[in-house]
Amino acid sequence: MNCGRFIAAALGGSVVMWLLGGLWHMYLMSGFYGEHSVSTPLPEPKMLFIILGYLILGVLMSYVYPKGYKGGGAIAEGLRFGAVIGLLWVLPHAVILHGVYFGAMGTLILVDAAWHMVEQGLGGIAIALIYCRKADEDASAAAA
Repeated sequence: MNCGRFIAAALGGSVVMWLLGGLWHMYLMSGFYGEHSVSTPLPEPKMLFIILGYLILGVLMSYVYPKGYKGGGAIAEGLRFGAVIGLLWVLPHAVILHGVYFGAMGTLILVDAAWHMVEQGLGGIAIALIYCRKADEDASAAAA
């Protein structure tokens, strides 16, 4: 594994997903989540933990991506990979929490799972593009 490529992909994917997540949850859909959530959010989000969570997600996705790469274009492969990761990450967790918090709404579970398929799909595209770009650069350097 190329360490530089891995770090660049992990950071790139993390930043993309963090920015998209902030836009979605804090601006576009904050009212929806407020209306459909059964738990009360903190007055101020703990950004350190949110950033740490996205870094962990970016590292894990960047580690797994090359192992499951099946060939094909970076955009299609990254989107497919990221959408699957979003579904694997969020849907089971949300269903389990639905069993704990009796007031949880099925609509929230479905919307959040669908969103994370998009968010991680776009993060997967960033990761795939970085891996492809770095692979092209490595091939060019080896040919020179």
